[in-house]
Amino acid sequence: MGVVYKARDLRLDRLVAIKVLPEQAGANADRQARFEQEAKAASALNHPNIITVHEIDRAGEAMFIAMEFVDGKTLDEAISRKGMRVSEALKYAVQITDALAAAHGIGIVHRDLKPANIMITSKGLVKVLDFGLAKLTQSPKVQVSARDATVTMQSDPGAIVGTAAYMSPEQAQGLGIDARSDIFSFGIVLYEMLTGRRPFAGGTKLSMLVAIVNQEPAPVKQMVEELPAELDRIVGRCLRKDPAKRFQTMADLHVALEELKEESESGKLTGPAPVERPRKRAWRWPVVAALVAIGAAGVWLVKRAATPFAQQKVVPLTTYPGSQLDGSFSPDGTQVAFSWDGEKSDNYDIYVKLLGETNALRLTTDPAADLYPEWSPDGKRIAFVRGGPPDLRSPPAGDAPNPHRGIYTTSPLGGAEQKLADFPAFGPMSWSPDGKWLAVASRTRELNGIFLLPADGGEPRRITNPKVPAYDHAPAISRDGRMLAYAACRGAGLSACDIYVQDLDAAYVRQGSPRRIGNKSLSVVHRLAWSRDGESLISDGTLASYVQTYLWRLAVHEARPPQRIEVSGPNVSSPAVAAAGNHLMFSRRLLDYDIWRYHMGGRMEPFIVSSLLDVAPQFSPDGTKIAFASERSGETNEIWVARADGSGLVRMTSRFEQRQGAPRWSPDGNWIAFDSVAQDGVAHIYVIDSGGGKPRQIAETYDGIFPSWSRDGKWIYFTSDRAGSWEVWRAPFAGGAPARVTTNGGGPALESTDGKTVLYMKSPVSSPLFAQPTPGGPERQVLSWVEHRAFLPVEGGIYYIGRKGDDGKYPLAFYDFSNSASRLLTKIEGLVMFGLTVSPDRQTILFSKSVSDGSNLMMIEDFH
Repeated sequence: MGVVYKARDLRLDRLVAIKVLPEQAGANADRQARFEQEAKAASALNHPNIITVHEIDRAGEAMFIAMEFVDGKTLDEAISRKGMRVSEALKYAVQITDALAAAHGIGIVHRDLKPANIMITSKGLVKVLDFGLAKLTQSPKVQVSARDATVTMQSDPGAIVGTAAYMSPEQAQGLGIDARSDIFSFGIVLYEMLTGRRPFAGGTKLSMLVAIVNQEPAPVKQMVEELPAELDRIVGRCLRKDPAKRFQTMADLHVALEELKEESESGKLTGPAPVERPRKRAWRWPVVAALVAIGAAGVWLVKRAATPFAQQKVVPLTTYPGSQLDGSFSPDGTQVAFSWDGEKSDNYDIYVKLLGETNALRLTTDPAADLYPEWSPDGKRIAFVRGGPPDLRSPPAGDAPNPHRGIYTTSPLGGAEQKLADFPAFGPMSWSPDGKWLAVASRTRELNGIFLLPADGGEPRRITNPKVPAYDHAPAISRDGRMLAYAACRGAGLSACDIYVQDLDAAYVRQGSPRRIGNKSLSVVHRLAWSRDGESLISDGTLASYVQTYLWRLAVHEARPPQRIEVSGPNVSSPAVAAAGNHLMFSRRLLDYDIWRYHMGGRMEPFIVSSLLDVAPQFSPDGTKIAFASERSGETNEIWVARADGSGLVRMTSRFEQRQGAPRWSPDGNWIAFDSVAQDGVAHIYVIDSGGGKPRQIAETYDGIFPSWSRDGKWIYFTSDRAGSWEVWRAPFAGGAPARVTTNGGGPALESTDGKTVLYMKSPVSSPLFAQPTPGGPERQVLSWVEHRAFLPVEGGIYYIGRKGDDGKYPLAFYDFSNSASRLLTKIEGLVMFGLTVSPDRQTILFSKSVSDGSNLMMIEDFH
């Protein structure tokens, strides 16, 4: 705001302080107006605890304010590292609140209250300084001229003015403020006076502001012994986020502190009762000292020996409903940005929160999905992808244009977004250490590979060039910027990936050929993260099953198998390592689906249940048995069979070392077809005798998922992206080469009861339902939407589960071929997954739905 000189008033022979506006700001009308405002606001006040302004004038181009000289020190110089005595803090707090109450009484809010703006004279008198950011909130009760009114400098909406560490939440967000903002700032000052520390921490101004908006400070009583309970309550009330829950006037706060001060001085005020300690005997001290010395040495030796094997602690970072995904640490390691589908699980947006705190700040509100946030190295921007798939296990079908899709950046405090590029990003991104580039993956036919995008706009630079259907993704630039790691995957959405490292020069140009790290492939790799020392990479994925995913450590400079990080547990993904602090963050999926039974025209009830996944039920052709997929054995998905009443559970694929799913009975009931993902991540179609035995692989069905039978039992349909896009194929049950069925995109398929038509979706998960003649021919749309391949053609129509409605429920309906109309049967609460089945008498429908579904962010403390 200016430079302050100690000077002498030659006319009145007194010391004064002269504050001079810097000459370089002399031509700045805004700075001049604020400078004048400081003088006018302060000169309108006549109070012993507010500095007295003598005059405001101009000397040539230089503006100056002459004010009283205060012989003393600022409050921040008076506060020790452990804070002040309670009595001393109360003495000054009463004076500060009295001064501010006087200012508020004539409509002036200070807006920059902090210890550096409060002076204490040698006699213990408080002087509040620098009303330079004051704002007249109402017509002042003093005489002002018309000219004065033109320089009151009402701030523009959204402007953030003040000192970051002492702002109120509303001030930090650029919202309108009143006197209650000063009450919050005073609460911060009083907290610091009592404890010697500020209530809100942050390595940068941005992180400080986010802390003020979201973080609840530790109570003063936790840090100050013998603190009066009433004083702790007063500080806490000052620091309420909601202005309506603070003290409503500074005058009321002044009275509360004055009464507390009087009780303290009279001896009536006491803190918590002191703990009574037994009397000590002098003869014990030599023995105690020796024992302490021996114990300390022992503890040191134990700690030294145990350090490499110290127990790591896993703590939750988010516990909100729905799914929180893809967390990114701020550069100082105190905050995380993440994607959350909200309390209603209806749309993914970007949020920010502080470690250890509950509340999160929402940054985006677009109706398209906002995903994969990545904090810039300087902490000023968060990049994210708009319009991508939230789950890479279910990549989008084809390359249909998305008008919302692109890469955006936004401030960690919210506000305007900036579109960086119309780039079809696929999955997480990674900043270069200098913040000039973003490593991004794309998986379209035209742009397939890893690219570097200029952070300030410009053309992408290609780094890798895989051939469809192979793809590269999950780029991660090392902390020194000299290496780029990525996952090179073989083709299908569930295929195996090898982890590669590409050397880069100082300009991020490729140097030499990429080298593979680790000697085993991982399936379902979602994200890679560099360790702090740059010697290893953390990856998610699995060696055998796409249901049970883990975190893995891969050595960068040694050829050895991936090492599983056991402490994280299963069903985890998306690792992120903090640049500051030994923290590893990841997303843990909370997944429990059961099989439910609907009695036609009647009740709905849980049917086959466990604490893990039970999905994809299928009645046998005679209706006496049910095949389904389950994780209930604990390690991977397997095929199980039960009686029609749910009893007599038998595991069909016991000790079959691969993940299995999507069971389908043959028309004669003698066989069950299913898909399975091998150790190399490639999916195949298998069949097993329904009476038991060893599974047999159907020839040449690699990258095949979701099998079904032709009505004559001679063919097995399956879905594969072996040709570069998801299509329906079929292979002879007796053996032979598969044939392609669809040419314009196709997913899970079932034949009609007469065998003349094949009905299929366009995506492996959810999409409209199409039909085409079995011999081939033009396709037509039958249903506008089928959820999670939950459809079953029967004679005369199709049973199906449709798109979730505005009430959050899924319609279970029957589409009648005779009138081309759907009839609602019931509505399903919760999320549905993987198919439905109808008993032969069409009186019972089975389907899978969630008991719990979502994901939370977790963190490993002291990760090493």
